[in-house]
Amino acid sequence: MDFKTHLKEGKIKKINKDNLRANNLKKSSKQAIETSKIISLNENTCKTIFRELYEGLREYCEALGYIKGYKFLDHISITYFLDEILNEKEISKKFDRYRKIRNGINYYGEDVDIETVKEALKEIPKIIKELEK
Repeated sequence: MDFKTHLKEGKIKKINKDNLRANNLKKSSKQAIETSKIISLNENTCKTIFRELYEGLREYCEALGYIKGYKFLDHISITYFLDEILNEKEISKKFDRYRKIRNGINYYGEDVDIETVKEALKEIPKIIKELEK
């Protein structure tokens, strides 16, 4: 699959650029990231922290979509957007990795280890900073 295919299949929609919505999503993204940082990290909070981190990253990426004139109807479409439209291949791979971990947590009840969450706490804010450019 690729961006063009997802666009053709309606999983990505071409829309009018929406800077207001993008700014609101960026604000929400920052709030999710900040929330994840103030939750005490332990075995019981790993999933919650990871979900907030992923949510912050996803919202930021969706904001970039609204700036470019795209709406994503699934999360994998964001991977293609990062890779093919923004030409952020490494970030695309990282996003996809985090997407899969989050899906494992949300849809299969999988656990996430503390080390993965610690890594995400460092890496996801850096990814967002890179995307801000």
